[in-house]
Amino acid sequence: MDIGILTVVGRVLIGGAFLVSGIRLLRHRPMVSGLLAAKRVPYPGVIAAAGGVFEIMGLAAISGFWFPAVAVALAVFIAAATVMAHDFWNEDGMQRFADINAVIANVIIVGALLALAGLSL
Repeated sequence: MDIGILTVVGRVLIGGAFLVSGIRLLRHRPMVSGLLAAKRVPYPGVIAAAGGVFEIMGLAAISGFWFPAVAVALAVFIAAATVMAHDFWNEDGMQRFADINAVIANVIIVGALLALAGLSL
């Protein structure tokens, strides 16, 4: 299979997932704000709204428009969001287990974004 096709498919999958996630985050902003407030994140409403808008940048990933820069920006965003929302070191039991799983998944996403950004240069 052509590496160009694989790159486009990867961009569409990642961009589409970020688009859907951003829309969901904005639709459920009060719930996300509450989660962030419970974790003592400052300005949880603003952070939740900004996160949703930022994730919608997935549209740029789908189109390929400035993809390397968008992919790196999304990777940084995911890393920051992971630290804010999945602080497993403060949890125990099933919540700790769930947060560790989320951190692992987010590390995979960050790695994929950085790899695709590198391939796109």
